[in-house]
Amino acid sequence: MSRLDRSILYIARFVIEARTALSIGTGGSDGVYDHPIVRDANGLPMIPGTSLAGVLRHLWIQEYKQASADALFGYQRRDQGEASRLEVAAGALQDSKAQPVAGLLLGAQQDRLKDPLLAAALKTREDPLFRDRVQIGHRGVAVKTAKFDRGLLMAGNRFSGELRLWSDIKDDPDWSALLGLLTDPRLRLGGGTRTGLGVLKLISLHQGQFDLHDPTGIAAFQKVSHRLVDLTGLTASPIERLPAPAAQMRTLTIQLDPRDFWRIGQGSDSLLPINQRPDKKTPDLLPKQEGMVSWDKQGQASIRTRFALVPGSAVKGALAHRTAFHWNVLTGTFVDGMTCDQIAEWDKSKDCAGIQALFGYAKDRATAPGRDLDSTGQAGHILIDDVHVEITEQDLRTRVQTMIHNSLDRFTGGVRNRMLFTEELIYQRAIPLTITLLSGVDQADQTARQAFALALRDLCEGRLALGGGATKGHGAFTGVPDANTRAWLTEQGENPA
Repeated sequence: MSRLDRSILYIARFVIEARTALSIGTGGSDGVYDHPIVRDANGLPMIPGTSLAGVLRHLWIQEYKQASADALFGYQRRDQGEASRLEVAAGALQDSKAQPVAGLLLGAQQDRLKDPLLAAALKTREDPLFRDRVQIGHRGVAVKTAKFDRGLLMAGNRFSGELRLWSDIKDDPDWSALLGLLTDPRLRLGGGTRTGLGVLKLISLHQGQFDLHDPTGIAAFQKVSHRLVDLTGLTASPIERLPAPAAQMRTLTIQLDPRDFWRIGQGSDSLLPINQRPDKKTPDLLPKQEGMVSWDKQGQASIRTRFALVPGSAVKGALAHRTAFHWNVLTGTFVDGMTCDQIAEWDKSKDCAGIQALFGYAKDRATAPGRDLDSTGQAGHILIDDVHVEITEQDLRTRVQTMIHNSLDRFTGGVRNRMLFTEELIYQRAIPLTITLLSGVDQADQTARQAFALALRDLCEGRLALGGGATKGHGAFTGVPDANTRAWLTEQGENPA
């Protein structure tokens, strides 16, 4: 059936918020940074329609299978194909007054770019907000040539978008199911979605249904403006009434209470202003900070900067390596009987089927038995969200501390000359950790699930440290799991303390 035979047009205009930092890349390096973010003609970050359509299609396949996805999103196979019934517009960044910037700004319109949110987004062209990433090997150190960075858009920014669906029936169930995917916890855009980036939240939704074979429907459609900000002719829809996803997911929430100090990442700015420091000196080692956009009840936005960042990657890496340890113990995989060369080449994570079943693997990895170079790879089934821990004025007075360190000479036991350094730490500030287990976790081997449960238990009981200074006692936590987390751990045979 061609689009001309489908007379009913559905339109939805929505606003989504990046709950964590967003990293939709251009697909290549700019010569300075490895993964710069995609931008529109004004230089502002955007959400390409292809990015959103691709993720929606993937979720649709998981929910309703391939044949249904082909009928909705179209397909092309050799000499057969069909166009998509769905049209997805590019997402336009909103300014601090919740007005989207759609189209090229010319002349006097360019004054809009002085808006605080837009100006901050434009500034990142020359001074990007990015995350330093490095692969940690099975020996606990950085892997050679595995350092890279990823450009970001600050968490809290909002985008206006639009979906259009052509149909031949009124109240098409595919339309309501499609809108339901906008609230799906699996809807994450860009890179690093398994390590905390790209988490989205649907803020508002307006929709309309127009029969273009009916004069009344045509008249109603003619009242709909092409401007994303204009909602004339569309009706507000309660988000909570949208269909929930059928796929089984588990959300684990753990309150991590530090036993003393912690510092995650390496920042460039001190949490405590230098004029409040007795020595008027910025410490050498600093917690990673990242700002957020905050919206008030009137729909006005502002940028808040004093947040200590706990990247999902920092938690995922630690849990993955500890899961590999427990999987090897449970399966009896030890180095006994291996030669020195085999031990040097053996990687308890790469060569661990349990890790690959839960955390995924790259398409060019052919280390596991039965996998060749044509393997397509597999995304992980465990999603760990970034956490922004707000540092209040009270925290600055009581919880942000500076520790002085000396480097000792290993031969004399004395202090090495000119090797004094300082470290800024956060004292006993709780971290609310959220982990989403997709349906693939339940389909994994029981041994893999048990190994992951043991890793979570180690984290909650202080045997798995996070962040820097673990060998000095930093980063040890006591975890308080919620009821869902306790139930899942019990199912895996690990009764939480």
